[in-house]
Amino acid sequence: MTPSTLFRLSSELLSATQSWRQPQFCFVNGKFQIPKATHRSARGFTLIELLVVITIVAILISLIMVGVGRANQAGRATVCRGNLRTIGLAANTYSSSNKGRLPSPRTDTPAGWTSLKTDPNDSTATTREDAANTYIGWVRTETSVPGSIKADGFGPQYETNIALQKGSLYDYIGGENAYKSPQDPTARVRSYSLNSFVGVMYCDDFYKMPGNISASTYTFDTRTISRIQKPAETLLALPEWDQTKGALGWNANGYLGNPEVAMNGTSGAYTNGKWYDAPSVWNPGFINMARVDGSVDTYTIESPDLKDGELQKSWTSGSGYTDPDGDTYVDLFNIKKMLLPGKIK
Repeated sequence: MTPSTLFRLSSELLSATQSWRQPQFCFVNGKFQIPKATHRSARGFTLIELLVVITIVAILISLIMVGVGRANQAGRATVCRGNLRTIGLAANTYSSSNKGRLPSPRTDTPAGWTSLKTDPNDSTATTREDAANTYIGWVRTETSVPGSIKADGFGPQYETNIALQKGSLYDYIGGENAYKSPQDPTARVRSYSLNSFVGVMYCDDFYKMPGNISASTYTFDTRTISRIQKPAETLLALPEWDQTKGALGWNANGYLGNPEVAMNGTSGAYTNGKWYDAPSVWNPGFINMARVDGSVDTYTIESPDLKDGELQKSWTSGSGYTDPDGDTYVDLFNIKKMLLPGKIK
């Protein structure tokens, strides 16, 4: 008797089934079995492909970093301009509250203040009208660290917030933050200086410089804003780099520049080419500054050496800022014309 078969899977049926569906099982030697899964071998990256991908990622990261760096630099420059605007508006508000008087650019009390004359070279000159009054500079570095006055008369070894708070503009500026530029890499509390030729009877800073001509040449009375011929063109404040004071130092008194530098029209060279004070160059190709009228703008640097900081690197003790090539003197001459337009030519 032939054993009965429950069912039969023919090769034709299996073939037809495989044509439309992946088999889930198979019948081998009278038993159902699940077939082993077949895997297609994955193709990996070649070394060249990996290097290309890494290079592209590195380029993208560098571009992002450059963009972020420029954005941060632009942001800091904007804050610096805002600080200068605050100082300019404070000076104008101070002037309105003090019968037109501008704040003094000094940071200490000059020796013999009560006996200063309108012309220090004339024994018959009258005493300046504000000599008997209590002297208050726009900041008072001499009060910063009591008892630490230096022999050179320029105040203590370093400046603290006390000097800012005791100054004439502090109540108008409204805090310490506006005195320090976010671009300033030093630990000092103040980055800015006022123009030495504005807010004074004469430029006492220049008179004290050894080897210079008499102060009587610069007895321009600029104590009131009405005496400034071109306030929109006249420098009021800018960031200054006074390397003599070090990282914890300060900018001694006002910004002097050099009112004596002149251009020889025949040779194109500059005479008296020497920086007495140097501006801080923190931006690529320009310097932020405030004007007497309260506006803020930028000065475009012409010399590559001034852009690269060569001026500061060439400074030597007792010699001011010198430039062996003389190419930064074009900027010295241009800034000189902003010190007191109409008077200093």
